[in-house]
Amino acid sequence: MANKNPNIEGLLSHSKEKNKIAKNKVDAAIKKMIKEKMMINFNTVSSMAGVSKAFLYKEIELRKQIETLRSQQEGLKSGENFKRNISDKSKDVIIETLKNKINSLNLKIKSLEQQNGELKQQLKKDLGKLYQNL
Repeated sequence: MANKNPNIEGLLSHSKEKNKIAKNKVDAAIKKMIKEKMMINFNTVSSMAGVSKAFLYKEIELRKQIETLRSQQEGLKSGENFKRNISDKSKDVIIETLKNKINSLNLKIKSLEQQNGELKQQLKKDLGKLYQNL
């Protein structure tokens, strides 16, 4: 007793709305990538927008837009863009974090060396007592 005329209007409208939202996310991601001078290709756009690569290939207008932008950027090297995106401030933060970690490890080394010395002294005392008892 299957329904020969199923009501799928709600399903279709939800699908269209979901598609529209995904397209808006892709457009926003592309605009952001252009503004930040990032490399534009299907992988980067899909990860930035949170959509699948299949969706980008399936939607003809998005596909053409990405291909056009990608071809315009052929002369650029991805390594240079990556280096350009790392600001001096972020480098300074990384350097400061590493310096703090080094200082912390140096303090720990000093503490362990002191503890090691104390244990050696205690061992000498205990061995001396043991020798006297023999």
